[in-house]
Amino acid sequence: MWDQDNNNGSVIGEDLIVAGDINCKSDLLIVGNVEGNISCVSLHIGKSGKVTGDITTEDIIVEGTINGKVTSGSVELKEGCAVEGDITSKSLAIDHGAGFTGSVCPGKDAGKPKMKAAAE
Repeated sequence: MWDQDNNNGSVIGEDLIVAGDINCKSDLLIVGNVEGNISCVSLHIGKSGKVTGDITTEDIIVEGTINGKVTSGSVELKEGCAVEGDITSKSLAIDHGAGFTGSVCPGKDAGKPKMKAAAE
């Protein structure tokens, strides 16, 4: 997962709005807004973060807002988050107070970002 102390990843800051798809070969922290699909190794959506689009990642922690489909090996929905969309994952943890509207499907291949396609 994204490590702020070691700068092992990329950050979309609070003052940033990204309109378009993101393909990232590292970890990603989002505290701004993304309007597009995301494919990355590991994703953390902070409390002020918002994603409108589909997400494919190995693991994700959600404290902010998602409107779209999530495909991930591991999903953690934290208290106060709001997720609207279907989730496909091997592992799902939902904290008390997390908001989730959608369906859940266990997926044996969930969370394998297509990095070859991302590089094209």
